[in-house]
Amino acid sequence: MPKYSIVVVDDERSDANKVVEQILKLKDIHKIGDFEDVKVFENGKEALNYLMHHKVDILFLDIQMPEISGFELYKILPQPMRPALVFVTAYAEFALDSYKLDACDYLLKNVTFDAVFLALNKCLKRLGTPIMIAPAVQREYYVYEVKDSRCKRVLKYRDIIYIHSIDNYVEIVTRNERLICRITMEEIEENMPHADFVRIHRGYIVNFKFVKYIDGGKLWLAEGEKISLPISRSRRKNIAGMGKSIE
Repeated sequence: MPKYSIVVVDDERSDANKVVEQILKLKDIHKIGDFEDVKVFENGKEALNYLMHHKVDILFLDIQMPEISGFELYKILPQPMRPALVFVTAYAEFALDSYKLDACDYLLKNVTFDAVFLALNKCLKRLGTPIMIAPAVQREYYVYEVKDSRCKRVLKYRDIIYIHSIDNYVEIVTRNERLICRITMEEIEENMPHADFVRIHRGYIVNFKFVKYIDGGKLWLAEGEKISLPISRSRRKNIAGMGKSIE
């Protein structure tokens, strides 16, 4: 079984301990290999010195710290010495900047077991090691690339009503806007929380929290204007047991 070296950097020891706690849970149940070492640093400069002289596989890194920020710390590391990176912060607004540094994941503090599990899976994929199948876990944020632009934006899954495929792009319909992004329906379906999102048609994925009722081959939404979406015969089994009335 592969062994991984992990470093957690956070000037708040209690926040660092929460990350370590979830990592050790994974180690105890042998979900994704073994961890030969999990080191914690409360001082960013001390962490940088360690990273410059030791091989580290995975780095959980706070962003706002005294003396040196997480962004600054990671940029100083020579490219060959950069571990697979997960930012852990209290501020959602740093998410876009974090992906410019090619971070594997971005977690908000008070991390959960599920969030750390997914983050480690992404890191292992970056490292080229086998990925275990994750349990049904929830992610709060979805990061996507805007059509005709290299910029990325962040959405909360809970605000997405449905997703519609348009040629080589998809339209994401939220409570406040309609967005076109570069991604396939298959990629979205793979990453979305399956507890809420269901593929009802080749061209549609819907958030069942916004479904009012099902009428024959159509699904009616409860949010905003009166909208119905088609349900294909081959995918009707996907909505069985979702708890919505059928009329």
